[in-house]
Amino acid sequence: MKFTSKSILATAAFMAAGAASAASGYVWNAGSGTGGLTFSSDALSALSASGSSVVTAGTIPTIAGLPNSGAVNTAIYSKATGNVSLAFNTATGVGDTLTTLQAANSLVNIRRTVFNDDETTTQLNIYMAEFDVNLTNSTIYANLYSRTGSGALVNYGKQAIFTADVPGVVGGTGGNIIVDGVSGGVATGHASGSLAGSLRMNGTTANTVLSALGLSTAATDPVATLVRTANWGTTNAAGTFTAPAAAIPEPSTYALMGLGLVGIAAMRRRLIKA
Repeated sequence: MKFTSKSILATAAFMAAGAASAASGYVWNAGSGTGGLTFSSDALSALSASGSSVVTAGTIPTIAGLPNSGAVNTAIYSKATGNVSLAFNTATGVGDTLTTLQAANSLVNIRRTVFNDDETTTQLNIYMAEFDVNLTNSTIYANLYSRTGSGALVNYGKQAIFTADVPGVVGGTGGNIIVDGVSGGVATGHASGSLAGSLRMNGTTANTVLSALGLSTAATDPVATLVRTANWGTTNAAGTFTAPAAAIPEPSTYALMGLGLVGIAAMRRRLIKA
């Protein structure tokens, strides 16, 4: 099979362009970043209608059975903005595509205060801990607990809390790690994005939350309906990553390879003419 210099040049150009746009091939470290969940007006209305509020203590409370008691809480809620900010300490991915983000030592408390007939009050609490955002199925998971007053903590295990009603990641880098540069044998990169759709509370989780807060789970109950159907809000996240870079050729290397092939083709053409 004969290759002309034009075909070799086209192949070289294709290789150089493909190398620049293909997956980087780096094995990225866990990385770190920040993100958050911003509650919508629907969500805040649902909380208000149920007589509940969102609380994020500075340190995780010391409650038997609650993990990381006494640690600094990496979840912070702003009542002014309705945003729960999270500090992600690790992530997983396939190639350059992020698949999950985890926020260790994160705890969000949904609290409802009930006024009793004897003029005392009882606090009903839902705790969502160790947030884990799955970008593949657009779902936010957390370890779920409930507690009434000073009673024993009830552990429901890891639960799907919210799922976006439109799959995928949008904005920023679309959840893909973009290489920023290479220095000293280490590649650095960044990634960002938001779940594409509005967040809806998982049906089982909604029933658990309603029951634990002493609220009706009836299909006709207006508060229960609001909790189940509300647009709970939107998300965002951004992070930085590093990877060993020694074994990964840079796009410029591929370009040089392409030029070498062009030179070989030119020499071959001259030999054929001779």
